Amino acid sequence: MKLTKKVADAATPRDKDYVIWDSVVTGFGLKVTPAGSKIYILYYRSESGRQRRPSIGKHGAFTVDQARQTARKWLNEIASGKDVSAERQSNRRAETVAELAARYLTDYAEAHKKPRSIATDRANIENHVVPLFGSMKVKEVTRADIDRVKLDIRGGKSARRLPARPRGRRQIRGGKGIANRVLALLSKMFACAVDWGLRADNPVLGVKKFAEQRKDRFLDADEIHRLTRALERADREQTELPAAIAGIRLLLYTGLRLGEVLGLRWDDIDFQRGTIRLRDSKTGARTVPLNGLAMDVLRDHREIGGGDLILEGLTADKPVALTRPWYRIRQSAGIDDTANLHCLRHTFASWAVMSGQSLPQVGALLGHKSAQTTLRYADHAMDALQSYSEQTADRFRKIIDNT
Repeated sequence: MKLTKKVADAATPRDKDYVIWDSVVTGFGLKVTPAGSKIYILYYRSESGRQRRPSIGKHGAFTVDQARQTARKWLNEIASGKDVSAERQSNRRAETVAELAARYLTDYAEAHKKPRSIATDRANIENHVVPLFGSMKVKEVTRADIDRVKLDIRGGKSARRLPARPRGRRQIRGGKGIANRVLALLSKMFACAVDWGLRADNPVLGVKKFAEQRKDRFLDADEIHRLTRALERADREQTELPAAIAGIRLLLYTGLRLGEVLGLRWDDIDFQRGTIRLRDSKTGARTVPLNGLAMDVLRDHREIGGGDLILEGLTADKPVALTRPWYRIRQSAGIDDTANLHCLRHTFASWAVMSGQSLPQVGALLGHKSAQTTLRYADHAMDALQSYSEQTADRFRKIIDNT
């Protein structure tokens, strides 16, 4: 029969679910449950042959005409190849921000990002995104909500101390830097939400990041001298593992990233050509030339023996931890705590530019994907040019004085 309001209102519960099918739209019907619920549904078969019965909505919340119109719309989508029921189930899995975050990790991050980046995203989701607004509906999040989350992270609302692990305390921190990293993560999460049909717009667009102080700290000549002496003492007195000392030296002499150095294996090194073949890096696989200082470090460390991993720690085939040895060696060298391990990469790059290498050359050595990244060292290039200009002026002075 044709479904009408009168028919729907008159339907009474039975011992089991039953459906009153509509004679106007094929597959459209009203399901009546033993509890008395009346729900509009659509029956169809997917392209794979599976039977589907998605719910359109409850009688009362929907009129018969509204439900019939939705059924017609869905049938048109089904005819074009869509599986409406499967799509709705997928959308329900991402109804809240926490569920969207979980889907982002499995459906996007694992397919497009490197393990280290995935781990960072997961930590930011668990430490900041979910605690601050994970229960909110994805469709209800506004730009004002994103701005509030940004301010909350800066103010330390999500900062806390976690239970200690065997290797020490765990502290979740806030601040401008973390807030900016979370903003970038949220921007991609909500871009995925738009692609997946969970909402029409990205609420993160237009939310400004905090201005951050550039972290271009590098070691000056005196600090480099003190650092190399401290490394020699640690080597001589055996206060640190040989792999830790070699690792710090390689960071200084190659400009490689920490993860790139820790992942090096002996078969990555071509001693004859003086190169390292990085199997994977932030910018993909690449070959890095080695200077004499780095080659000496590798040759000396090779004599110690060990496994396939160059910087092997106390556990077989596990890289040595460099953070705590760096703190101790840094203190021994009298270098302040603004210098972290990444500062050694900046040191290599800064002194390369000040030695006369062009920005594109330094960018190639560092493995920068974008020339824009290398522009942070442009000031050092100008310092070097001024030095060369002054050397030329000295020559002129000598000529003038002799004349």
